[in-house]
Amino acid sequence: MVKALQDLLMELKQLVTWTYLDNPAETMIEGISFSSKEIKQNFLFVCISGYRHDGHDYVNEAIHNGAVAIIAERPIEARVPIIYCKDTKQALAELAGAFYDHPSTRLRLHGVTGTNGKTTTTALAHQLFEHIGMSAGLIGTLGITYAGQTFETPNTTPDPLTIHRHLHAMVEAGVTDCLMEVSSQAIAESRIAGLEFETTAFLNLSHDHLDYHGTMVTYAYTKAQLFAQLRDSGCGIVNEEDSHHALMLSLAPSVADTFSFGRHSTTANLIGHRKDEKFMLQLGDEATQSSLPFHEDYNLDNTLCAISIVLQTGMPLAEIVPHVKTLTLPSGRRERVTGINQSVYIDYGHTPDAIKQVVTSLTACYPRVLVLLSAAGERDRLKRSIMTEVVVASGTDVILTIHDPRHEDPQHILDDLAAGSSAELMQFAEREAAIRFFCDQMTNYDCGVIFGKGHDRVERIGDKTVPFDEPALVRQFLQSPELL
Repeated sequence: MVKALQDLLMELKQLVTWTYLDNPAETMIEGISFSSKEIKQNFLFVCISGYRHDGHDYVNEAIHNGAVAIIAERPIEARVPIIYCKDTKQALAELAGAFYDHPSTRLRLHGVTGTNGKTTTTALAHQLFEHIGMSAGLIGTLGITYAGQTFETPNTTPDPLTIHRHLHAMVEAGVTDCLMEVSSQAIAESRIAGLEFETTAFLNLSHDHLDYHGTMVTYAYTKAQLFAQLRDSGCGIVNEEDSHHALMLSLAPSVADTFSFGRHSTTANLIGHRKDEKFMLQLGDEATQSSLPFHEDYNLDNTLCAISIVLQTGMPLAEIVPHVKTLTLPSGRRERVTGINQSVYIDYGHTPDAIKQVVTSLTACYPRVLVLLSAAGERDRLKRSIMTEVVVASGTDVILTIHDPRHEDPQHILDDLAAGSSAELMQFAEREAAIRFFCDQMTNYDCGVIFGKGHDRVERIGDKTVPFDEPALVRQFLQSPELL
């Protein structure tokens, strides 16, 4: 794609100034990037101040690689035109939308937010769309999927250029609906700025990311910003049984529709509850049922949300329900390790509430449960001891370890996890050693669950990313002769 720089700048909603930009209409832009290493000839370079690096420091490299103009927040020297604006993160999103012809206006974009359940809900909704025969895309923790292709992404919600590039490709491929996980950090960092959503869905809110947001009030309000990006003809979907649902809807356009779901509510639009091995559903006067897709209450909430999203496209409940029983959980979500006789599960749970939900579901099925609990480096320290407290309170035995330490001292992570606990807790600063010990202990338990990594197959140590296949390790250790 090629765009005139002038046309791109006209899309910026903030006051901009520039240096010796004589005729922006004659400056043609063939690409945009915020990474100097990805800049090519006739690209526009956007300086972003990140956690570890500041794009303003890499302007010369960007120009050497072919940048013909720079977007910056602070004074810099360069031999190409510099466009100054107040917020380059916001500018990046607006420029990405303009460069890729605003693809979110040319399909139905469904944004899902919440502390827990985003990956599962979007995956379930994606499956329903596909089963019904509609062409759907998916953007989230497990990557970007559409038209039979899957692309890896480093974040739950990618950067604006990645989002718009793939949404544009989806439109070109005939995709009609796209499910997107929307994290609070993505909202705060303007990664979704300028996107138009057909539906926005809220699942729940509990302790997480307070290292980033500071308070639960700020965290909740940031989540609610997603609903402000509903198109006027769209619909805001909420879990009526979470106390924050009213806040979410308060930021939606007043003319937009609203829709609620719940398992215990009598006033929700879509009500679903478990009865024996059936999933009973009621939408207004319409009552129907399906074979139970999942037994965990939290996954039934996710299923209700997924159904609610599909309903907003005009699909009747009667055409959706036959496909509910075929739904499967995405990788790393209460996923049982195959190839072994023992019942060992891998789960991505990394918040107190998510961990509690999974442990509760397992203790309801197994008398003796062993838990391997971990926390990531350079992430919310306040929740670490709460996660341990949740597991200890459940009556299960727990082993503590770490994952993705990044640049944080593993012992500091373990100290935070064990802080305030009176229980004697085994601790391992190396995750592989912890998994080996966990497997060794499994002869004394009916079930085990390993938290933290889920679908992830790498460890982030310092600046390095190294392969780490957790299910393969479990199979290796439980099949080793000395452990049988």
